[in-house]
Amino acid sequence: LAFIFLLAMIVSLPCPAQAQSPQQTLNQYVADLQKNPGDYALREKIIRHVQTMKPAPAVPQEAEKFEGRAEFAIKNAKNQSDFLDAAKEYEKALLIAPWVPAYYFNQGIAFEKAGKLKEAKRSFETYLLAAPNAQDARDVRKRIAGLEYAIEKLAKESSPAAMTERKRQEEGAFLKKIDGARYKYRHSDSRDAGYWILDIRGNQVIKGFVITSSRFSPEDVGRYERDCMAPLNGREFTLTSGRFSCSFRDNDTTVEKGRISDDGESITTQVCNETRTYRRER
Repeated sequence: LAFIFLLAMIVSLPCPAQAQSPQQTLNQYVADLQKNPGDYALREKIIRHVQTMKPAPAVPQEAEKFEGRAEFAIKNAKNQSDFLDAAKEYEKALLIAPWVPAYYFNQGIAFEKAGKLKEAKRSFETYLLAAPNAQDARDVRKRIAGLEYAIEKLAKESSPAAMTERKRQEEGAFLKKIDGARYKYRHSDSRDAGYWILDIRGNQVIKGFVITSSRFSPEDVGRYERDCMAPLNGREFTLTSGRFSCSFRDNDTTVEKGRISDDGESITTQVCNETRTYRRER
């Protein structure tokens, strides 16, 4: 009787849960990755899991669909944006079959041509993880090293110090280009008397006035009268005039702030509550 009772107890106990098959485990991993595409530790876990599966899992047709879209995008790419679109199509395929080496390799090429160097490096590194015995492993490692160099070089060129130096060189080249240029402005109040000029001499702006009227003396026509000068700060400057002030009263001064246009063809200033545009003489 005791034996029968013991046997009944054993039969009534719940059966332990059946262990998942390798394919079921893969399906769960992939589902988790699709919820968090940036989990590269899980992506690596999937790749290593697939490498233990015999036979290897089949590539779903849905992944092949995105592979075809990516191949078409690369074949017809005309700019970096098109290559980036191709890389995104490969990513869609990789969220369905994240163990396929060729997807990572081709995505790396697309990212590289799109100018996304860090992303390209990661794709090639994952390719080597997914295909540890790849025949082109040496070439891919060299490619990764080249991308590392490019990333480091870009970081240096984008540093504050490098950008400041580049701006200084650009401004120096610009000033050299307009050195000796003269800019002319004829004010309505001085139409019968002459016109204002701004001369660029090195890194200096020199302001003056050219007399064109013979009302006072014929020999005054064409005479140049220098007013003031100021250093250039990049393309900007501030002139302080003591001779030709807004009020035209003794001991008064006028401040004129200006900026040279990007193409070097004009100078715009603010003075006496008005905007003046000096045009370059040719």
